[in-house]
Amino acid sequence: HDPRVTARYRARLRTTRARAHPSVRPNVASLVSSFRERRRRSLSRIIKNQMATTSAACAAASPSSLQQQAWRTSRAGSHRASCSSAAPRTPPRPAARRPQCPSRSHRQSAVATATGRNTGASAKETEEEYDVIVIGSGIGGLSAAALLAKYGNSVKVFESHYLAGGCCHMFDHRDKNGGLWKFEVGPSIWEGLDRPTGNPLRMVLDALGEEMPVETYDGISLWTTDGHWRFQLGDDDAPGGFCDVLREKATDPDLAIREWKALKARLEPLYDALDACPLTALRQDAGLLVSTVIAIPFYLTHPKVMLDIPYILDSFHKLSEQYVTEPFLKQWIDMLAFFSGFPAEGTMGATMIYSIPGFHRPGASLCAPVGGTQGVVDKLVGSLEKFGGSLELKKHVEEIIVEDGEATGVRLRDGRIVRATKAVVSNASIWDTVPMLPDRPELEVMGLSDAADWKEDMAEIPALGSIMHMFLGIDATGLPDLDPSHLAVLDWSRPLGDPQNVVTIFIPTVLDPVVAPEGKHIIHVYTAGTEPFDLWEGKDRNSQEYKDYKRERAKILWDTIERIIPDIKQRVEVEIYASPLTHQRFLRRHRGAYGPALPAGGRLFGVLPLPEVPQPGVLSPIPKLVRCGDTVFPGVGVPAVAASGAIAAATLAPLSKHLGLMWDVNQAQGKFWKENPDWLEKYYGEDKPFHPRGEHPVGGAEHMDPAQYYRAKEGATKASAFIGKGGMTAMGEEPVMTREPMKVKAGVMTSES
Repeated sequence: HDPRVTARYRARLRTTRARAHPSVRPNVASLVSSFRERRRRSLSRIIKNQMATTSAACAAASPSSLQQQAWRTSRAGSHRASCSSAAPRTPPRPAARRPQCPSRSHRQSAVATATGRNTGASAKETEEEYDVIVIGSGIGGLSAAALLAKYGNSVKVFESHYLAGGCCHMFDHRDKNGGLWKFEVGPSIWEGLDRPTGNPLRMVLDALGEEMPVETYDGISLWTTDGHWRFQLGDDDAPGGFCDVLREKATDPDLAIREWKALKARLEPLYDALDACPLTALRQDAGLLVSTVIAIPFYLTHPKVMLDIPYILDSFHKLSEQYVTEPFLKQWIDMLAFFSGFPAEGTMGATMIYSIPGFHRPGASLCAPVGGTQGVVDKLVGSLEKFGGSLELKKHVEEIIVEDGEATGVRLRDGRIVRATKAVVSNASIWDTVPMLPDRPELEVMGLSDAADWKEDMAEIPALGSIMHMFLGIDATGLPDLDPSHLAVLDWSRPLGDPQNVVTIFIPTVLDPVVAPEGKHIIHVYTAGTEPFDLWEGKDRNSQEYKDYKRERAKILWDTIERIIPDIKQRVEVEIYASPLTHQRFLRRHRGAYGPALPAGGRLFGVLPLPEVPQPGVLSPIPKLVRCGDTVFPGVGVPAVAASGAIAAATLAPLSKHLGLMWDVNQAQGKFWKENPDWLEKYYGEDKPFHPRGEHPVGGAEHMDPAQYYRAKEGATKASAFIGKGGMTAMGEEPVMTREPMKVKAGVMTSES
């Protein structure tokens, strides 16, 4: 919405409606192809320019600009480390405004002349200075900030929202009886936090010396046109395991089981290869050659796995289709992949190589942070502050200041200027980062023509759809055991990315009842990444039309949750709706997007027989501007954004400190297993993950006797609210619906009045 964003930029992005696969909507496919071609041309220009710069620098017998920058950063870090060892660290100091050198003044004058814009960034006479400024407090930004603080940097995080956490934040609702409901707005399926794993978030927490208490559970309820069935993690051959599901659901059970086991056997060595070189070992500089040395012993002892390494970055379907032909099994793999925003075709292989072997081995489970997703946010914020960093809420960054050809700080909406001596790290999406940068004429005056081209390329990355949310608080009286997590596919004949075809449900109170009043359940129902923003664009968030449209678009959410709890409308005490406009406003995300629509499967430089990494890296053509989040590698999802934050922090840190942090993680993981040698035995005993009891298939309430359905008291009301322009606005009390609840017969919903 920045006026500097061109009409072409807005028009092109407006066409990228939510579809899970590019072939479904040709305009998305053409945008992806066009973006890749521009990126290849831009990369070629950058390589040529860098080679010319390097040759000139060598001829002059002086280090290149990049080497100088790394040397200055390393020297400053070493000096700071030596000082901090002698005396306790002090908070970052306000600094008087630095006098501008003649070259900077001259360049700003030239830019002002060329563009008619004041670039002096002088709204405040007093500036603050930190080593690193982080824009945004999502999981990626907080991971980067906390790790950078541990590396010894002074770090300041600015968050536009009044709550930290980005998509992982929570909000409270106090009902008329004083009961407190804590609603999660973001991810609902977590894995690998209960023990040392390759999950980058777990590794970040280990590096920071933090323990995240979680509750575990062993499966997900699936609701399709064939009815209700349950995916159980862990040993496939255990009672209720995945082989039992294949025997019950596959068209050819024996074939499906053979194909499944063959695929798993092929993925196991690749899973071990990923484990040997975790994402937290990566960095985007020459130090990568050293930080990934830890993987050499594995590759020396498993040389054949080298031939399969391209599958890690390629589209997963190129590997899975070599083994899987059975229709039900193909559908399941597509559903498992869809958390990345794409089915198997379009999902990066690394995601599935981690998920399939990881979910289907003894000891596997899903988990939920105790206290909700806010617990993870609090751990990261606490670590940031523990290592001397700080976070400011309700501080919107208006501009990234670029001077003398590098990012030097930020200007807030209130005019306050804050300087960064080492880097500015943007956790905002690429679409929201680009408008904060100078225009092309300004960049060209500073010799950053490649950055100007990069801005245009990045601005046209296509986006996935947004999210339609419904938050419910219900009376849980008389309900059977429910699964915490549910996924519903309404029509297998439609692409998974079709609007309102996949619905996700999470009931955190099954595992952690403290987030709601006693005897109550919280339910979050949403369509992730498939709600078209175009349908909402231009609507007045305070209008009755907008509120009515929210209810209309939420109908599919109601229909889905009624399959699971037929009498839910009698039980509702709180209902809150949020739309893509809500997602856009409160998360500061372009069009409320779930993430970038960049499928895996491209060829390197368009011609080489090697896979192209679909997402951009953490570095940018503007020196000292670094990015993290779901619009950089490795992509969408909590583990991926935590990894992006770790990669950004490592890239800015001296190699020795990065290696030291990797050692800390190794020590923390070793300590866990030393203290818990009987962990697997406890998994099957006293610490067994939650498993719902009830009639097969367990996890839902569809088998309840209608005579046991909950009946709301005469005159009962519910609190109905919308999240609009001014935040959550209560719409007052509404009567609870008194019609008969939905009934499910043979997987089809019916209504009897």
